[in-house]
Amino acid sequence: MLPASLRILLFTLLPLTLVAAPEPSSPPTSATTLSTDAVVVAKAATPLSDAVKDFLATRDGDNAKVWVFFTDKGVFTRAEFQSAAASVAIGEAALQRRAKTGMDKVVFADLPVRQEYVDQVVAQGATLRWKSAWLNAASFIIPSGKLSAIASLPFVVRMQPVAVSKRIAEPLGVLPDATRTGGPDAALSPTAFNYGTASAQLSQIGVPSVHGKGYHGEGVTLAMFDTGFRTSHEVFAAAFSEGRFIAQYDFIFHDSVTANQPEDNAGAWNHGTLTWSTAAGMKDGLLYGPAFKSKIILCKTEDIRSETAIEEDNWLAAVEWVSTLGADVISSSLSYSDWYTNASYDGKTCISTKAANLADSLGILVVNAAGNSGPGSPSIGAPADAFYDITVGAVYADNLLANFSSRGPTFDGRIKPEVCARGVSTACATSAADYTYGSASGTSLSTPLVAGAACLLIQARPSFTPRLIRQALMETANNAATPNNNYGWGIINTDAALAWGARIAADVTTGNAPMTVHFTGTSSASLAPSSWLWDFGDGNTSTSQNPAHTYTLPGMYTVSLTVGTAYGSISNSKPGMITAFGDTLRFIGDSAFAGQSVMVSVQLTNSQSLQSMILPVKLPITPYRVTLDSIRRGTRTQYFEAMSALGWDTFNNRYTMELIADNGGGAPALSPGEGEVLRVYGRINKFALGGIATVVDTADLPSFRVRLTSSLMSYGPVVFPGQIATKGILRCDADYSNDGSLDISDVTALISYLFLSGPPPVTVQSDDCDGDLGIDISDLTLLIGYLFLGGPPPVSP
Repeated sequence: MLPASLRILLFTLLPLTLVAAPEPSSPPTSATTLSTDAVVVAKAATPLSDAVKDFLATRDGDNAKVWVFFTDKGVFTRAEFQSAAASVAIGEAALQRRAKTGMDKVVFADLPVRQEYVDQVVAQGATLRWKSAWLNAASFIIPSGKLSAIASLPFVVRMQPVAVSKRIAEPLGVLPDATRTGGPDAALSPTAFNYGTASAQLSQIGVPSVHGKGYHGEGVTLAMFDTGFRTSHEVFAAAFSEGRFIAQYDFIFHDSVTANQPEDNAGAWNHGTLTWSTAAGMKDGLLYGPAFKSKIILCKTEDIRSETAIEEDNWLAAVEWVSTLGADVISSSLSYSDWYTNASYDGKTCISTKAANLADSLGILVVNAAGNSGPGSPSIGAPADAFYDITVGAVYADNLLANFSSRGPTFDGRIKPEVCARGVSTACATSAADYTYGSASGTSLSTPLVAGAACLLIQARPSFTPRLIRQALMETANNAATPNNNYGWGIINTDAALAWGARIAADVTTGNAPMTVHFTGTSSASLAPSSWLWDFGDGNTSTSQNPAHTYTLPGMYTVSLTVGTAYGSISNSKPGMITAFGDTLRFIGDSAFAGQSVMVSVQLTNSQSLQSMILPVKLPITPYRVTLDSIRRGTRTQYFEAMSALGWDTFNNRYTMELIADNGGGAPALSPGEGEVLRVYGRINKFALGGIATVVDTADLPSFRVRLTSSLMSYGPVVFPGQIATKGILRCDADYSNDGSLDISDVTALISYLFLSGPPPVTVQSDDCDGDLGIDISDLTLLIGYLFLGGPPPVSP
């Protein structure tokens, strides 16, 4: 092998990928790092600037924490690359994940850093901290007097400080909750998922319905980066007992223990316990995280000892390590600043940001806290400025943005954060004991909620790249129409994100059969949708993107849509989306002679169990009036606890009644069935003519319409009007038998009524022979004249 100094001179003569010497603000692109060829980077004109030396002298004194970037990995031709690649083993889980982004092969980033270069730096008096294959670099502690000598080595491209950070205290600290103490005697819930006080924060982001569809994070690997973890807490017990705990590593003390150790600050495991439990904890009746069935990797990347800063190289080392183990999602709550300036937050400069970008390219979704430096703008740090991570802000339970939540934009003008979740008084486990719980605040708590939700989507959509998962969460969040640098795209809706690739909409979802529904199917151009298959739930299907379908029979129908995409078929189902009612309300009328009483029976056929009903009734006004006497419960509603009038319009003869089954006494809802629910009593105007029918119906008023209310919905049935009719009668047929003929018996009956205090006529019409709406001697005279003297007949009708 040629000496390193000679190989530098031969770079331009060899068939390799050559990248111009980068300045600190313009690092090599991930496209180069992900090359399947040899990569050599030319040495920078100034590998160690005076500004960097001055910064290191001020911050670190005699021993500087420095990144050293190398020119190459000891391969200079394609053949040498292929030879080196043959010795690199990538685990099966990592390969499967990388296949999503086309990286299921060895790339330049997988080759190890050349040990010869590391040894030469160490020979100068440096102490190795971490090697980064992804960035072809290593971090060292270097005596300040050796910095220039190391910078002059021919294989050193450039040097820069290892960025450090101090954790920002959570805005409200940790609030213990004695009422949420578990332990061996804590009773299990009789229901499947009793979320405890985590219920509100999970419901806010649409998680319970996704759990209900069978997604809990199974098969998805979640890596938690934090200060340490109380791994013995009961909320994590299932991860160990079910074999879902993959690995753990302490990047501070370089061992496989992430719980507290003697050298630790006593509170080291506090923060990690909060975040892990929020993302993936499980203790029924006390706490659930969104991804409570996910696989877990723990990385202790942050040293909280007061005299020790948090180094960015730990974070990068952890990212590369979990990548080899097959991690799908990283949840991180760090923000690095230190020597970086606002111009550094451009998505391509900061070390942790570069690592987040590379993680995305290799199939890992990085979910990172926006920070607690709001409300100033911009106030994010690294790696929150990465191009394809999900940066998370914090909101209250009422969806208002937390004042402390850091704001965007990035230096290059991109909106940050991407999304938000509950970050104020977030329910979590605490590290005080193995069974203690409480709440905490900060974007550190909203971040694991989103990371856990992302695990559910990856389980449901295993072929999706991290960018598609990110896009699904963003485009279905509650501020997606108008994203900004406060909320980003808004509070996530995990259930809506699950349907993102095959969204279903309809112009109507309830009505009476036959019922025509116009459906709309939408997907994303990112998925390249190519086919649509609808199942309407009644045995009918369609391959149109936006079909119309008529439901001819009553029933509740589940609608499904399967969209063929470049990432495979994506299906979405909405159980019970369409309800076509067969409910009817019929007015069963009555008939009587004018002036007599009638009863209208209101008959209901209902398909749902009804809590209450509003029943407007309109009695006739023309051609004759039916005057209301009373309204009473029907045979099916006798047990209803309340009946009251919502409207009482005697002038227009319109009356609206509300009937309530349970008005506090515990009466059951009205079961599906048919029969009488209301009785309406009235009296026909005594001057009404016989043999005429008129309509009794529901009152069609904007303020009062027929409404049937169940525990799930309120709807209207099909209404069938009824009739009230006067019985036919022959004018001047005055006898009490109303025999339909005029004779001497009618004269006798009329004389008896007028002069002998006899019984009144059946109707006014029966004795009012001349039609003047009165019964007197003139009617008797007309009748006698007609029957015996050849006079004119009674008036008609």
